[in-house]
Amino acid sequence: MTLPVAIIGAGPAGIAAAVQLRRGGIDFLIFEGGVIGGLLNEAQRVENFPGIPGGLPGRTLAARLKRQLDASGIRVQMSSVLHLSFRDGAFAIRTGKGVRQAARTILACGSTPIAAGPPLDPERLRGRLFASVLPLLKARGEAIAVIGGGDAACDYALNLAARNQVHVLVRSSRPRALPLLLERCRRHRNIIIHENCRLIRVETRGGMAEVVLKTLNPLDGSRGEIACRRILTAIGRAPALQFLDPALRSSLSKLGKKKKIYLAGDVGNGRFRQAAIAAADGLRAAMEIQEEVSRCG
Repeated sequence: MTLPVAIIGAGPAGIAAAVQLRRGGIDFLIFEGGVIGGLLNEAQRVENFPGIPGGLPGRTLAARLKRQLDASGIRVQMSSVLHLSFRDGAFAIRTGKGVRQAARTILACGSTPIAAGPPLDPERLRGRLFASVLPLLKARGEAIAVIGGGDAACDYALNLAARNQVHVLVRSSRPRALPLLLERCRRHRNIIIHENCRLIRVETRGGMAEVVLKTLNPLDGSRGEIACRRILTAIGRAPALQFLDPALRSSLSKLGKKKKIYLAGDVGNGRFRQAAIAAADGLRAAMEIQEEVSRCG
């Protein structure tokens, strides 16, 4: 049986699309290979989502979205999409649980961290190098280095600083982070921001008990070192489209114009990664599908 709609991703975009499609009586299936709520689960606080004065921790908002799915009777298939192709007028969605077909697809699959480059070696630093804050949320009394100077780096630092000492390594003298987040980091007693700080070498001591980051200030040539136990990178993200068939990847624009596929949320919004924008994208995609189904039906 061919589904009318497949939604790939259960973050704000996918959830908003699912709720709206359910309201419109259009059948669909939503796939999620990680956690419901997506990157919301990594956010220290969400303050610009409408209707939430004072903001909420990201995990709390994610939990609310999950409750909304439950209240709407929407079940999420918890499996990663391994391959997505388009042939003979339909999408084939392959997961570890088999293959499903859909007439239309909403790509709400978010983004994936850009892999760290030298001198950070993922194999050598296994168990010490991370690209997500989630595995570190239970850390207590540790020194943690965050590599990056954007909003995500500051948000990660604030997430971890309540119970740990956090060093934020920024390559430039002007971090790209939102001034509000940067100021909060500067005021926090457990956060140290190292500006003009380039990582040039990584050493370990006591086996893997301690990681030492050797740094260089390019302005004055001074060198330093930062001892830590874990490293968290926040150096950028890319659309999570690794599962797309090459032929589908090359025809995304054409299929989008034909209202067959929709990019909703972080997967298509570049640096504008905000929960409110993602939810609006998902809602719009679902409403456009409703119009198409009504027109064609």
